[in-house]
Amino acid sequence: MVGFRAILLALCAIAVSNANFVDYSGHKVLTITPKSEAHLEFLHKLRNDYSVDLWNEPRYTNVPVMARLRPELINPVEGALGAQNIEYDVAFYDLQTVISSERAAMNAPSNLSHAGAFDFGKYNEYNEIVNLIESLAKDYPKIATLKTVGKSYENRPIYALAISSGNSENKPAIMMECGIHAREWSSVATGAYLVNKLITQYGKDDQITKLVDKYEINIIVESNPDGYVFTWTNDRLWRKTRSRSTIDWLGVCKGVDANRNFDVEHCGVGTSRKPCDEIFCGDRPFSESEARAIRDLMVALGSRLKAYFSIHAYSQLWMTPFGTTKKLPPNYDTLVRISR
Repeated sequence: MVGFRAILLALCAIAVSNANFVDYSGHKVLTITPKSEAHLEFLHKLRNDYSVDLWNEPRYTNVPVMARLRPELINPVEGALGAQNIEYDVAFYDLQTVISSERAAMNAPSNLSHAGAFDFGKYNEYNEIVNLIESLAKDYPKIATLKTVGKSYENRPIYALAISSGNSENKPAIMMECGIHAREWSSVATGAYLVNKLITQYGKDDQITKLVDKYEINIIVESNPDGYVFTWTNDRLWRKTRSRSTIDWLGVCKGVDANRNFDVEHCGVGTSRKPCDEIFCGDRPFSESEARAIRDLMVALGSRLKAYFSIHAYSQLWMTPFGTTKKLPPNYDTLVRISR
């Protein structure tokens, strides 16, 4: 009876909170497999002409692309795919049912034995993430230092945990950022798991101890706190920051894809200049305080920075530069060796 009541209360809480949520009922998600360059170009056209939400970039043939279709686009887009002889499967017939199931799981009673503990078996809200990294820095001051590397548009702190033993002034540095795309919850979960593992297992696990002794490891667990909070309170699929663009005169399209807001080929391939688009690059490089925070940490680490990892949450891929061209970097063989 107690278990039933707990589930009932959780479902009631979901019903109340859903009043403010974007509803994705009837939205269909396709897995599309392009077989030619013409197919890739057609997928880009779908995004540009119909604002189809592509969950990964159509860059390579035979690599599936997932696309979310609003109800009014389902018949036209499926018809167009058929006319182009592009293969696709249905991943989700109704996206809202998947979102609702996830939310129910997040609200289910925890199996944790004591209050206040961080549950690594589920996704956690922003405040829980902050509590975790603050606690780690407080409980393990000899190897963990919490830094504020910037503030978000809505004035939330952007934290980096520096993990290192001894004096790290001359140590080679590693940097990692997670959660730059707000809806990619497992990116944030990865960062939270990793900082906990590196800190709590130092001195217990030989491999971790060697890493922390040799490097200063800087991890931004949540790079886009405003967007992440918004995915919990309003729109599960929100991807961008929450800023207002100076070129959106009506003020109806908030946010920038902070991952496309850097000064490397700004607004180039794989981006959009339209403020309403998911891949809007911003009206200028580093218009977003979130991108500036990442930049400033990199600049502060300077020549000590030896490796940089950007953790995303789509596909099972280990990716190397470059992201804007198929041209390989000069040190490609070294990157592949290290990756393997």
